[in-house]
Amino acid sequence: MTKPQQASRRLLWPLSLISAQMLAQMAGRPMASALLVAALTIACGGGMRDYTQLSLDVALPESGDEAANEAVLVEAQTVIEKRLKGLNLEEAELSVASPDQITVRLPQEIGAEVVAERLVKPGLLTLRNQKADTDEALSEGIETLQRLLVEQNNLRQTGNQAEAEALQPQIDESRVKIIELFEPPVTDGNLLLDAKAVEISGYNTWEVKIWFDSQGTDKLAEQTKAIAGTGRVIGIFLDDVLLSTPVIDVSFVESGVTGGEAAIDGSFTAEAAKDLEAQLKSGPLPTELELVSIKSSDDPDEAEAAPEALDSEAVDSENSESEQQE
Repeated sequence: MTKPQQASRRLLWPLSLISAQMLAQMAGRPMASALLVAALTIACGGGMRDYTQLSLDVALPESGDEAANEAVLVEAQTVIEKRLKGLNLEEAELSVASPDQITVRLPQEIGAEVVAERLVKPGLLTLRNQKADTDEALSEGIETLQRLLVEQNNLRQTGNQAEAEALQPQIDESRVKIIELFEPPVTDGNLLLDAKAVEISGYNTWEVKIWFDSQGTDKLAEQTKAIAGTGRVIGIFLDDVLLSTPVIDVSFVESGVTGGEAAIDGSFTAEAAKDLEAQLKSGPLPTELELVSIKSSDDPDEAEAAPEALDSEAVDSENSESEQQE
């Protein structure tokens, strides 16, 4: 990658709206071929004996087109694999359990619910320009959201989980009201090339640098040119959750921000910045995933089912080899 233009680096994302703790909170069934099932099976370590298994349903296209379904499964598996690597879980085992279900086996000592929450998130970054004459409403909306998030976090820290969860509808409503103050996205995470958490020298805080591909570079320039010097902000959202609100300086009114590089710049801890990096590097999911079960290898039913699953995978592998030889 060529070195991006230095002039575009520092002014882009000066204000983070969430703390590290806040960031942390935050069909048909056509038959898949044996070859596809074999191709989507990853066993990094030769088979885990003591594990927790996540079963994830994949929402497939309603068209029922087998090629389209296979493409969605492959892309979803790729995103899941990247997210597991970002969580330092490369020993996890992935497989296609049925034409529309992916299973993930994790070491038993890993918090399966936390991992599952990460894996099913859409993970789409969007950049949206603020609508005109919405400054007061945006300021009030952000203030309300921050107050609710702090209150919820304090309740969780003191063990009041039920009260903390009771605040979630208000938080969701606040986020909906905020996103309504922005125009549809111009630039999004489908156009990202890379992301990297970087410590800000001398400030003991972290930022996340992002790089766009050629199409994203053009769109970023177009978007920042349109809003430069207006005083309005660009809202940076991850899955419709507002992360930051940069203001683009009037000096970019002629060309916008060029070079395709930006930085989500805020008071991130190292953990929060690396968490965001991992989410962005994996890219967005191509479709919705739903967690349908969490089972342990200690579960008698799971232990009985395991040999059958292994036999099935072996047969599929043999069939796929025969197809390739033909």
